[in-house]
Parts: sequence; C-alpha cells; structure tokens
Amino acid sequence: MQNFSTPDYITITYRDDLRMLVARWLRPTLSVETREGYTYILKAGIYFNCPYWLLDGRRRLPADDATTQWGLFEFFPQLSAQIGQRVCMSQLLSPSYQLVTDNIPTFQELENSPQTYLMRRFDDEASAVEWLQECQQHTLQSV
Repeated sequence: MQNFSTPDYITITYRDDLRMLVARWLRPTLSVETREGYTYILKAGIYFNCPYWLLDGRRRLPADDATTQWGLFEFFPQLSAQIGQRVCMSQLLSPSYQLVTDNIPTFQELENSPQTYLMRRFDDEASAVEWLQECQQHTLQSV
C-alpha cells in the first residue's frame, strides 16, 4: 500500500494488492476543494498508472450543480486520455448522498451510455470493490 501526498480533506492510497486507487474524502468540502481533490486523484492515477478508482465520498456532501456538471462533462470525459486507458470509478456514497444522485437523471443516462470512462455508485464498499475487480477482469480478457 502506498500513500499519495494530499491536502487534509482527502487521502489517496494505491492498493497494490487490489491494483486500485482508493480516495477517501475525510470531510465535507467546498467546490474548489472537490475539484482540487479530483485533480489529486488524477495525478495519483497517472503516477501509479492505475485506471481503477474507489472514490469514497461517504463523508463528503453532494457537490453543487456547477461542480457536478464540471465532473460529468469536463473532468471525467478527459480521464482516459490522461491515463492512457478507460478509467473505472466506483463511487462509494452514503445512503443520503446516493439518494441525491439517484434523483439526477444525468447519472443514470451516463451509466447506461458509452463513455470514455465507467462510473457506478454504491452504498457498500464490498460491492464497490467487486465491481472494480470485474472491470479489471474484463480488461484482462479484452487484451
């Protein structure tokens, strides 16, 4: 396990045993911190050459609309070009945060249409990790 240097509101660890990046938001964040945090996650993904990300947002509040739009339509679509392969993101959310995202139609639309990235939302860590492992297996079978 290797830690990546970050500000106090997020930890980023590369789990070499799972071959995935684990980013945990440690507290509610301002929109500027949310965007900055995702930039740190991208830097760690590039550094560790890792396209499998477990994003634990259970302690973070839902992002504001502008930050959500930035993530979905600006930041996430360019990840694969930055990493060099399709990025799979497993978002671990609290039940209330999951409910908020369930009520944003764009999340369902993006999950069900071809993207340069894959993202799924979960409310338990075992399922979130399992989905990332399935993504890894699918990638290995495609090679």
